Amino acid sequence: MRSSFRVAHRVGLRRLTAGAVSGGVLAATMVGVGVGPASAVASPLAYEQYAFGTQVISGPSASGPTFPTGISCTTRPGLGVSAGGVVNVPGVISGATVFQSATTAEVGPNNNQVAVTRSTVGSVSILGGVVALSGLGVTSTAVNTGSAVASAGSVSLGSLTVLGLPIPIGAISPNTVIGIPGLGTITLNQQTVAANGIRTVGARVQITAGPNAGLNIVLGFTQSRLLPKPPVFITGVAYSNLVAAGPLSVSPLIAQSIPCNGGSTTANLSAINLPGILTTGVISATGTSVLGNPTTGVSKIALANINVLSGLITASSITSQANASKSNGQPAVLSPVGTQFGNLTVAGTPIPATVAPNTFVPLPGVGYVVLNRQVQTAGSLEVRAVEVVVQTAGVLPVGAVIRLGVASINASDNGVTPLSAPLDAHDSTGLSSGHVGELCADAPDPAKCLAVSGTL
Repeated sequence: MRSSFRVAHRVGLRRLTAGAVSGGVLAATMVGVGVGPASAVASPLAYEQYAFGTQVISGPSASGPTFPTGISCTTRPGLGVSAGGVVNVPGVISGATVFQSATTAEVGPNNNQVAVTRSTVGSVSILGGVVALSGLGVTSTAVNTGSAVASAGSVSLGSLTVLGLPIPIGAISPNTVIGIPGLGTITLNQQTVAANGIRTVGARVQITAGPNAGLNIVLGFTQSRLLPKPPVFITGVAYSNLVAAGPLSVSPLIAQSIPCNGGSTTANLSAINLPGILTTGVISATGTSVLGNPTTGVSKIALANINVLSGLITASSITSQANASKSNGQPAVLSPVGTQFGNLTVAGTPIPATVAPNTFVPLPGVGYVVLNRQVQTAGSLEVRAVEVVVQTAGVLPVGAVIRLGVASINASDNGVTPLSAPLDAHDSTGLSSGHVGELCADAPDPAKCLAVSGTL
């Protein structure tokens, strides 16, 4: 089934818009991070925080977590991330204004680690007004004292109506259940104790009767935990379909992080359609790590049936992969092995399956594309399969950037919150002249890069 979503940032955040998304999943994120001093708690644990605005479980309009944000796989205090926007799921959720944040901190006198994750829902209407609420605030907190972890959840609510009737709201006790006559229930302040932490859901609407029976709607999800520190932190994220184009901007519609405590996780999206800009088939993002000496990790994303700017760039498949291996106290070993293209054409010219890093190709009348873009530091690697920069106004404005198939990975001893590299200056102002040299400035060995990069 196909579900159409409109997403737009609230005032003060970048506006986002998306076209039709089939498969019922849309997750758009915007993240900002600040780094504080090194952790000094006696027995540091790894932060694991996560929040999202809404989720619709089951039914033809099912949707995954919207505007998720979080901090994980790090012991560093002084970090902060946020994401927000407006969510509309046709026939289910109308006008959900949501905003999430997560922070890490140290609090004296014992330098306790403090993890605080929040979600707010400004206003929302469910099933055409069957349930309506405003002013929902949800918080999950976990504190590591060095000898134990304490946790707490809290929920506040400004107003609630059920079938058009106002429901008096005071202090909300954990797991408060309110009936929806003849249809189901609303659970407020739903709390679940997690390992070394807590999970708090602001409101869960469950429909058990009528044409929407089986519908399960989550509003305001937060989780804060503190987990054992792994021997090495392997972190990263794989994402796709970022469009940075002013008011037409769309943040990544699918993303999957690496579980730094070991294991493998995957996120799938069946199709994307942004008319005139981008269409794809199935997208699968995977994060994997294996603890040991060394610890290894893989960030990988695969796309099928890609069409960019009405056929200017096409491919039957694209795979981006970033790999890392690291032992404690030793330098990281990073590799893009696994990155490849299937039946790629650019402006009608076939491109080989294996493309040299940072390969620049002009797009007459549009701008340029960089294939297999690689940005690397001593401990991190980001591979961007396709990065288009618009220099001539058309469907997108001058300076617009499209990124497809991005896989990033980071390896460190104390944990660094992984983020996509920012849009570099040349992404909006660069010209074809001298562009390869500018790209190679990002490489660990610029001379070697210059020897292998160029225009096809």
